[in-house]
Amino acid sequence: MKKNRYIFMLLLLIGLKTQAQKSLNPKLQLLVRNYQDSVVLRWAPTSAAQWLFASQKGFRIQKTVISKGANQGVSTLLTPNKILPLTFEEVKLRYSKQDSYVGAAVQSLYNPKASTTFQQSVGGIIQKSNEQNSRYASAMLSADYSANAATVLGLRWVDKAPKNPEDIIMYKVWVDADTKSNTKVDTATVVLFANQFTKVYAPITAGILQGDSQVTLRWYRMSVDGEFSGYLIERSEDGKNFKSITSNPYIQTPADENMLKQDSLTYKGISNPSSLITYIDSNLVNYRKYYYRIVGIDPFGVSSPVSDVMVGSPKDFTPPAKPKNVKIKVVDNKEVNITWEKTGNTNDLKGYVVAKGGSVAGPFNFVKKEVLSSQSLSFTDASPEPYTGRYYVVGAVDTAGNVNYAMPVVANIEDRTAPKAPSTLTASATPQGKVMVDWPASTEPDVAIYKVYRAYRKDAKNYTLLTPYGVPNSEYTDSIPDKTLLNRQLFYKIVAVDLSNNHSEYSPVVMAKLPDTNPPTAPVFEQIVVEKNGIKLLIVPSSSEDVSFHTLYKKSSKGSWEVLKQYNGLLTTSISYVDTDVKNNQRYEYKVEAEDYSKLKSKSEFSQPILYVGENGIASVEGLKVNYDPNQKLVTLDWTCRLNNVSHFVIYRAENKAALSTWQTVEANRFSEKLDKTPNTLDYAVKVYFKDGTSYKMSNTVSVQAK
Repeated sequence: MKKNRYIFMLLLLIGLKTQAQKSLNPKLQLLVRNYQDSVVLRWAPTSAAQWLFASQKGFRIQKTVISKGANQGVSTLLTPNKILPLTFEEVKLRYSKQDSYVGAAVQSLYNPKASTTFQQSVGGIIQKSNEQNSRYASAMLSADYSANAATVLGLRWVDKAPKNPEDIIMYKVWVDADTKSNTKVDTATVVLFANQFTKVYAPITAGILQGDSQVTLRWYRMSVDGEFSGYLIERSEDGKNFKSITSNPYIQTPADENMLKQDSLTYKGISNPSSLITYIDSNLVNYRKYYYRIVGIDPFGVSSPVSDVMVGSPKDFTPPAKPKNVKIKVVDNKEVNITWEKTGNTNDLKGYVVAKGGSVAGPFNFVKKEVLSSQSLSFTDASPEPYTGRYYVVGAVDTAGNVNYAMPVVANIEDRTAPKAPSTLTASATPQGKVMVDWPASTEPDVAIYKVYRAYRKDAKNYTLLTPYGVPNSEYTDSIPDKTLLNRQLFYKIVAVDLSNNHSEYSPVVMAKLPDTNPPTAPVFEQIVVEKNGIKLLIVPSSSEDVSFHTLYKKSSKGSWEVLKQYNGLLTTSISYVDTDVKNNQRYEYKVEAEDYSKLKSKSEFSQPILYVGENGIASVEGLKVNYDPNQKLVTLDWTCRLNNVSHFVIYRAENKAALSTWQTVEANRFSEKLDKTPNTLDYAVKVYFKDGTSYKMSNTVSVQAK
């Protein structure tokens, strides 16, 4: 139970500390440092008015210790006599006159030059406010940089009481505004663990930037244990012997972050410029190496360890004087002669560079990568470029690589060379009748537009110009005016045109295959014959020219569709197929469809259900006889059927020994027909069908000579 109470009080104190840190407008801020032999408290009012008020009323400090032996917490008032700033006489007795920070603190408290009267006017109010803010700022800086100054101002306390390592200690500081009612106002609280001692860390460096006779030092405002109050900057020329170059601590308040981001040089590579401190060390010798390190001063006046060493050298960034009187002359449209004159101080002049570009604003590319000597005052360009390189600039270069260019001059060069023809064209079409043609953009910088031509035959003598004004980009979308052209071919070629209206040769022709939106015509069943060994199918194929293949399907009465056979390519003759995988008294259905190269399918052609009766079927038709009367040209068939439930009979007939095919349907056991013409031979057979849709095998065939 005691252990639980100890933990509860620990969490309560941490909560109090967190709540105090989240205050939006704290009037009093409190910091703590835990050393081996003591605890040091430093506090400060957050405004001039609060400071002046607290300096008159004084401060009180209360200490609460929570330990395992006293988990309710033991509170002690450390300041029976409230803490007030030292009097002028007390300061003279305790501290040396040479302590500048103590002097600044006394000056802030007892400023003999401060106005003692108050003028009731806007100017008087502003003067008084400025005076108070100045004294407040001086006092706070003095307290941050010197423990003595903080003591003089009544803003510091040292607790040297022994500490149990397992204790949790809470300090509370408040302004003693009303001693009669014991009212505590402007309170600040801090919690520490007795076994966690303070360590001061060095500032974290962020690199160094070179300048002309100067370098910019950069380091982070925040250290591991918080923000420093100021910094001392040390410099060395040998990396060993460092001397401070700042007589007083250097401070830098954060500037507007948006303005800082515009400084692309000082804050290069830093995502949050407001997190940086920068210092410019100037009047240095260019190219000499300098070493720097930073010492931070915390709000307790304690100096941090030195930072990592930053090394940098200033560099000459001052360009030489630019050339003058630059002149240009074009010789026979084949070369450009450029001349110029020296100007200004040329002590560190290395030489000259010549560059050219397509406009007065550039960009410019060097005509010759090597720097011309400092004695060169002319240059000849043997490869002039009309339009894309007619503007020339001449720049003076010093030994540090700084360049100073003269104003551009123009060379009037006539373009007489046609560009190369475009190559490797591609073309693709959409079902909506759009054709996208594209090609690699020309690498010649003076190519301005492209012209697109179209034809319906590759070998057409005259291609139609689709873009009389040209297109600036290396692509074009053509809209086909006649949708009936779909499933046909179109042909395109391109011409490149430069700024001088020189036309290239035609590009190679590219073909676009227009999408096929029309499915192929449907194949049809010409004849279905039930034979002894199977079912014979005769199919008239699709008449479309773009057919890729035909597919024949089969389905039994209780099954699903399955592929019987696929016929690839365009077919010019009928398809003949005998399905031998059939069973007696089983019904079958067939369908056939065509598919073209665009994967469009024809409508499926379906057969009627076919009942197959094979060789092993029951002979239901017996005694088939045929008689022919030549006078009447009449053929008569008679037969016997001993089975019941008969629906009808199907007569099969063939002329001159051809294959039997369905001829007529009758319901009685007799059939006759009168011949319009008399073939040499007629063959007949009969098959019976029952009311349940089944059938047995065909009868024997009978023949007759008809003369």
